Amino acid sequence: MAGPLEGITVLDFTWALAGPYGSMVLTDLGAEVWKIETPFQNERRRGNGPYVHDVSTYFFSVNRGKKSIMLDLKAPEATEVVHRLVKQADVLTENFSPGTMERLGFGYEDLRQVNPALIYASTSGFGQTGPYRDRGAVDIIVQGMGGLMSTTGHESDPLPSRAGYSIGDMAGGLFTAIGVLSALVERGKSGLGQHVDIGMLDCQVALMENPIVRYFATGEVQQRAGLRHPLGTPHQALPASDGWVVVAGVKDNNWQLFCGTVGLDALAVDERFALNADRTRHYEELEPLLFEAFRKRTVQEWLDALGEHFLVGPLNTIAETAQDPQVLARDMIVELPTWTGGALKVSNSPVKHSRTRGGATKGAPKPGEHSVEVLSRVGFAADEIERLVESGVLAVEPKP
Repeated sequence: MAGPLEGITVLDFTWALAGPYGSMVLTDLGAEVWKIETPFQNERRRGNGPYVHDVSTYFFSVNRGKKSIMLDLKAPEATEVVHRLVKQADVLTENFSPGTMERLGFGYEDLRQVNPALIYASTSGFGQTGPYRDRGAVDIIVQGMGGLMSTTGHESDPLPSRAGYSIGDMAGGLFTAIGVLSALVERGKSGLGQHVDIGMLDCQVALMENPIVRYFATGEVQQRAGLRHPLGTPHQALPASDGWVVVAGVKDNNWQLFCGTVGLDALAVDERFALNADRTRHYEELEPLLFEAFRKRTVQEWLDALGEHFLVGPLNTIAETAQDPQVLARDMIVELPTWTGGALKVSNSPVKHSRTRGGATKGAPKPGEHSVEVLSRVGFAADEIERLVESGVLAVEPKP
């Protein structure tokens, strides 16, 4: 079933992770994405391993469902090709360093003359303005600069920690998709496109909203809190006899019930722990008591004991998450074919529409697989395409 963005065409110049993740979101929602790749691109150059079925799993996971055009953007002939593609596109996405597209002749001011309705989305480390504009950045840089790493890790560990996945990149991609979608809505009223400017550092600052508002309200700088929440207690992971269980929803009005359920009746009348603020302030005294109590039962026993009155769940590994009945029931794991004849499982789109379903249905393309198809659709004659291929400007096969 087609997604809600059916009929929207995206010309995608993105690479690495942040940019492709954003255009992947648009692909999953039903947009047709024309991905521009380097001529004679191969899987080793496309992305990191592991390489399974002779494809880059890194590239595959965020470029599913897209159409591949291999085009030498530095060749003079590329200008006409890009202009003819832009005339037929609704959206352009890119995540080169600021100024790169302008030097190629494909900046927003250049291409808006070709298509005034074009929505042009740029994703970069620090955005198109500001003193850091020309500095490079990847995921871990913006995790560090945005404050995330300073709040991640156990409070007793002197070392900060990177978040366990690339939230610096993926937040940039998600906000890029949000920017594109909102610009499409506005274009429906004005008929005009616009430039969407996304800085990955900006995205990290936006996601740190609670630590930031607390800092300005109270002067408190959030420190690492490890397996617990810095403000709610207990609101954390706790060790069971065979794993870990995550507990939340323990409030002042059900603290005594919690204590009785976990076998810590004495704590229910202990003034050190009477209120949430007290429990948080005296957490170092409370933690060993909770740990000792929770180690007496299994994860499943705790889920059964606490589930009626509190929020509780297991602390899953990636393997356990991938087999979770709720995850599977929501079709969050899908198997997609590779262009080499194999198949890989990936996480699906979490957006569930009742009519226009969308979601991941196709694997990543073979390099150059759609070069001829797409150029034919935008008006190139067969002899024009043949000349572009012969000159090396356009490629239709990956390099061996």
